[in-house]
Amino acid sequence: MEDNVEIYQQTVASELDCLQLDKLETEWIKEVIDNDFLQFQDIPLLYDEILEECHITSRLIHLQKAFLLWLESNKGSSEDSDEVSTATRQSLGGSLMPENTSAAVNINLTNNGSRFWSFLFQEKKVNIQSLLALIGFFIDRGSTLSSTHEERQRCFEAAQMYFTMICIPASMAFRVFHQMLYMKALQLVQLYVQTRKYAQKSALQSQQAKKGHKQTQPEAEFEDEEEGEAPIGPEEIAAVEKAMSRFLDALFLVAQHLSFKRYPNILKETVECILPAIINLDRGAVSLKALEIIHNFCNPLHGDAVQTVHHVFVHILPYLVLDPSEKDLNNKNLVALKDISFNLVNSFISKFGEIIYPLLHGLIKHVCVEVVDRAEYRHKTAQTALDLLQLIPEEHRQGTIRWFLLLAHTEQAFLRLFSLEILSILLQNGQIDMLTFAVIFGQCSDQSATVRAKALSILGECIESSDRSVVEIFDIIFSEEVDRQTTGAEELEEETDIVELLQGEEPINITAALLPKASVIMNLLKERAVDEKVHVRKNALQLLLSVTRRHRRYLTQDFVKLLGNACRDVAMLIRRNSAQMMTDLLCEHSENEAVQKLWARSVLPLVIDGETRVQEKALECISRSLVGNDSQKGWILLEVIIELGLDIYLSKAVEMWSRQQQIPAQLLRTLLSNSEQRPRAALTLVAIFARHAIIDNNVKKFALDYLQENIGSTNSVNIYCIQQVYKVIGATLPSMSKENVQTIREISSRFVANSQLSTNVITTACDMVVFCIQQQVADEDKARKEAAEWAGEIISSSGEFLSIHLRKQENVSPEEEEQLARRILTLGCVGLHCPQQVNKRHFLLLQHAAFQPDESGVDAPIPLSQPQSQPKRKLPPRLQAAAVISLGKLSVQHEEMAKRLIPGLGRLLETTPHEAVRNNIVCCLCDWVIRYATAIDPVMPQVTACLRDPTPAVRKQTLVLLIHLLQEDYLKIRGTFFFRILQLACDDDESLRDLALFYVTQRLLHRRPTIIQQHFIECVFHFNDYKGHPTYNRHALTDRENKLFSIAGQQHSRRRFQIYQFMLQNLDDEARFQLTFRLTRDVLHGVVEEVMSLKNASTEAVLKDALAVLSCDDIKLASLSASTDDDPVENEDIAQAIVQSTKKAIIAQVVKRNVIENIVPIVVALKRKLAANKSSLMGNLMLFLRELMKDYKDEIQEILAGDRQLMVEIDLDMKRFEQQERMEAESPTPRVDRTIPPPELVNPREDEQVRVQSKDRQCQG
Repeated sequence: MEDNVEIYQQTVASELDCLQLDKLETEWIKEVIDNDFLQFQDIPLLYDEILEECHITSRLIHLQKAFLLWLESNKGSSEDSDEVSTATRQSLGGSLMPENTSAAVNINLTNNGSRFWSFLFQEKKVNIQSLLALIGFFIDRGSTLSSTHEERQRCFEAAQMYFTMICIPASMAFRVFHQMLYMKALQLVQLYVQTRKYAQKSALQSQQAKKGHKQTQPEAEFEDEEEGEAPIGPEEIAAVEKAMSRFLDALFLVAQHLSFKRYPNILKETVECILPAIINLDRGAVSLKALEIIHNFCNPLHGDAVQTVHHVFVHILPYLVLDPSEKDLNNKNLVALKDISFNLVNSFISKFGEIIYPLLHGLIKHVCVEVVDRAEYRHKTAQTALDLLQLIPEEHRQGTIRWFLLLAHTEQAFLRLFSLEILSILLQNGQIDMLTFAVIFGQCSDQSATVRAKALSILGECIESSDRSVVEIFDIIFSEEVDRQTTGAEELEEETDIVELLQGEEPINITAALLPKASVIMNLLKERAVDEKVHVRKNALQLLLSVTRRHRRYLTQDFVKLLGNACRDVAMLIRRNSAQMMTDLLCEHSENEAVQKLWARSVLPLVIDGETRVQEKALECISRSLVGNDSQKGWILLEVIIELGLDIYLSKAVEMWSRQQQIPAQLLRTLLSNSEQRPRAALTLVAIFARHAIIDNNVKKFALDYLQENIGSTNSVNIYCIQQVYKVIGATLPSMSKENVQTIREISSRFVANSQLSTNVITTACDMVVFCIQQQVADEDKARKEAAEWAGEIISSSGEFLSIHLRKQENVSPEEEEQLARRILTLGCVGLHCPQQVNKRHFLLLQHAAFQPDESGVDAPIPLSQPQSQPKRKLPPRLQAAAVISLGKLSVQHEEMAKRLIPGLGRLLETTPHEAVRNNIVCCLCDWVIRYATAIDPVMPQVTACLRDPTPAVRKQTLVLLIHLLQEDYLKIRGTFFFRILQLACDDDESLRDLALFYVTQRLLHRRPTIIQQHFIECVFHFNDYKGHPTYNRHALTDRENKLFSIAGQQHSRRRFQIYQFMLQNLDDEARFQLTFRLTRDVLHGVVEEVMSLKNASTEAVLKDALAVLSCDDIKLASLSASTDDDPVENEDIAQAIVQSTKKAIIAQVVKRNVIENIVPIVVALKRKLAANKSSLMGNLMLFLRELMKDYKDEIQEILAGDRQLMVEIDLDMKRFEQQERMEAESPTPRVDRTIPPPELVNPREDEQVRVQSKDRQCQG
């Protein structure tokens, strides 16, 4: 064997002699060595000719083979060292040290290497620096894509020869191994990677060209990395791949024979250079060889194997987190790189086992911390982190899972959100326990809205999960038998306790005590259901619905009401989802009357929503609920809709179905077949369909037959059905035959003339008669004359009847009352169609009925047109109300009579105790506003005073009519009108509150955006009934108006503050900023300047309200309160976030300047003023000052720096005030109210007994 070694040595020496290294210029060699192989001049021309003659490429190949043969011939001499290497391997673990590393530690082999190098350098006088410089030159010339094929081939052969040469022992001692040349040779891996990328881009370009897409220029894309390089052809790409395979074979020898134990930096750079060949998208033979090389470098021959694995993990970390900074990779390639990196980690786990578990834990944590803050990346990276965790046994995972839970409480919002992504996947895999559930629930109260929404979403997944462990957790929480009582303090500190548990090192005892109580969960969900962020509200509502499905005891009136309110949410997404949830709830609880009514009030109105998608969802829900499989439930729901008077929305839905041609053909037949069992519901739908769909003759015949049979009925159901039948007839009359039209006319005319119709049908029947005449007589003048003839007879007969019966002195019997009511309403309805037939006598009769003395015997105000001596018969309120409405109709076209009646009706509105009369007077006066606006103005205060009527129906009717007039611009907001509308924001009737708030926010503010800002300070003075200010509250009110609308005084402080809160919530930041300044200037400074005297009790009330408003959170600027750093920002929103952040900084500076220049000096002056007067409002001022100190402490201290005594006084006062607050909080005695308490609805008439007669509820008879 020694003879073979000598032969190979001679072969190497012979090949080196052919290179004639002594002919290479010394200066050129020195320049290369001095530049550390980084810069190369062209090789001298003389030596270049020598290289061509000696066929340098062949010489390099022969040298590489000779070195390789020398290494193979020396393998046998290393067998004696196997025992040493085996012992080393066992001490480090069987997989840590491969078998072939025994040669690297063999002493004999080292001695042979030393003799080899001594032979070359001492005996043969080989200049090693010349050889290294020549090798570096060849590698440099062929390491770019612009190199020629020959240069690239020579480059790879030189690198392979060098790698094989340095594998001979003692190469480092004889300085054959040069770090920079070694690293330069390793850079050929990058050449291979670049070649692969170029090949993939060329293939993509070819595919796009075949598909007709616009071609891209891969050269231009590639030049972003290597400027000036030219593309290479397919044959050259194949040659590079083939050469790379042989290159890696040579590098594999380096990993086996050369030790980097003393050169950890070289080892690290070697690993980093090789890894790109593994992280390659082709996963071919090159990648497998590179992976094997990495594994060979991870053994004790090269130092600490664990540290090498650490270097590998650091390098592949960006691929595991799907780092999008790689510009030339699309998402598909990112995922592929992630999978390759994951497989690499898996291979290390398989090889090294438990010894690198700590490294894997660290890698998982780095993956989590360095996750890309984008939704799709968060989810995929979370899955990667858990996949990595699955590579180790379960008993080693608990520490990392515990760290996941702790990550949910970090400061960075996007990391908390990522932690929830991980917990969500754990839930899907059934790996959730009580501690994890407690952490998820705690995040429902996170400061970041995105985190809150995600936590609620995971809780929703939990409650819908069928996993046994999750089901057991919810059984424990919502079980009525389990009692886990905790104090309020423990509940508040629950999250802190969990953090402390997670931060501790001792094992956590997971018990039911960690779980929140059911009541705590439900209260939190209700709070989140009205959160300021859309997705938080959405998830909270969905979770509430899921809880009520599982545990029906939580299906309370409050929850149903909450879900119904969500259907009116400002966000389109919430309205759509809430409609779906309400419909799901209705299907599950179809017999629950509360659910039925709330569904009708909440979902039906969405058919007129401004968003098309909400309308479509509403139509889908209505169709599912009314025309679903269970027809019985549909009929019941339809009855509820009719009872609530919401069929107008149903009509809109049918109209939209008709346009979309979605009305089933058999639906009308089904309705007619149920007209006897469900007459109200069936005929209502038939009437709706008649207006919007094509009706066949069967429906027309049915309507005519029903009219003939039931028109004179006094049954309430039949009366309602007759009204619906008249609607069907009105919609189909133009298409009816002449005979049917005449029949309808005769029937209606006869029953009207004979007063045989119910009062609710008279108006409809009169309109139908006139409509029939118009259909029968084409000429308008003739039709008008014929209608006048018909009306004249009825007006005459009705007048005679009223003249006789109203002059009687005896009491009115029930039968006579019914006839009088019918005659009075008939006179008004018919007279409306034929006003020329109505004379003064008819007006006098109706005035006699309308203006009745009240129950105390005091006569009602009589209009000037009525003789004072006319006898009066005491009539029931029902007839009085009917007379008022008929007077209203007749006076529409009699201006002179209307103007005479207006003052009397205004006084009657103030004095009558009957709600039906008041209701009808309001209707009349509001109708007359359109025609007689100037004449109505004097009595408008009496009309608006009905907004405080004791009867909710009258208040609502008044508000609806006033809103209609305001919307049509027939009425202007003047005087105290706006304040009276605002007071409805705290009305004790919920529907009235909702209507008033809706009008102000959705209508009035759209037309007059600054109305609240303009009237806010006026409101403070007005609601506190302050008199004497030179600017504010200069309105003259009657004693009655003051009594009705006054909310001054401490007993109404809650109501006032509720109004203030509503107004503040509907102001933008600019208005709030100006309001803060104006309140400080006009109220606080007004007290300082004694424009408002503290001796006046109203002054203290106004000042108290002003300080309460200035201290509340609602007046703070939303742009400053909202955090721009809380929620994760997607890449697309970064620009917007920067703009918002800049805007916030600018606004903050303006606000601070306002505080410094305007507010603080006034507050200081007011403090001195209140202290001098020993005012009880000092506490209120201190509350405001404390709020200022929270936000502008540094600025205030800077202002007070010039007056040290004042600063000390304020500090002492603040400490004394806070100490007093603590004492009062601890004291069992009730606390003295220094500020306006939180809003609470109070019944303003809780001590009044309102008597309502059953008959009075009928407004029109």
